[in-house]
Amino acid sequence: MKIAVIGATGGTGKKVIERALEAGHDVIAVARRPEAVKGADRVVIRRGDVYDAASMVDALSGAEAVISCIGPPSSIAAGPAAKQGLLDNLRAGMQVMAANFSPGTVMSEGMSNVVAACQRTGVSRLVMQSGINLTDGKELSWGNRLAVGTMRRIFWRAIRDKAIAERSVMGSGLEWVIVRASVLQFAEGTLDYTAGPSARIAPLQALAFADCADCLVRAAASEPTWVRTIVNVGRR
Repeated sequence: MKIAVIGATGGTGKKVIERALEAGHDVIAVARRPEAVKGADRVVIRRGDVYDAASMVDALSGAEAVISCIGPPSSIAAGPAAKQGLLDNLRAGMQVMAANFSPGTVMSEGMSNVVAACQRTGVSRLVMQSGINLTDGKELSWGNRLAVGTMRRIFWRAIRDKAIAERSVMGSGLEWVIVRASVLQFAEGTLDYTAGPSARIAPLQALAFADCADCLVRAAASEPTWVRTIVNVGRR
């Protein structure tokens, strides 16, 4: 399968490319800065800006499935900072907090353009990475419902922007899958995670980007029962 990955330079996007290649797929890596994408066999690199509808049509041409990894950062540490000590980790955490307090419209505007580009280019399967804070919490434990409710109140702007994006995807008529991930971290993937519609996960127990990426590739290529469902992914 030829899979287009939007947000190819982000923490999840990089791992999605790696996992898709490992699974035998061809990849179209889509990024605003294509020069920042690492080249590899079976990877075509294209420029695409989710705010620019025309560029998304060009970027997704020839794809059979699309995985969107766009959005404000959601990791608990930045790559190099994870090895540099407390101050760097705190600085990275503050950057994540700031991005989620003022997320802009990258999800709401961006996903609308991605949906339109999929429809114009004939892509049928669209997988959107979202966040577990979009859940109403019914499938979670009492304590985790409380944690999600608190995060929803704190990051209400990011929640609102992602909610608009999710509605755009769900109303698209495509074979969509929305993957709501727990908090993510730069760590070695273990494939020891829980995923599925209404899966009971721990929202604040960090999941490796690589494991989230594995779930996204599964949603695009090998989980037909996930089509037109919202999938939770995380640790128990």
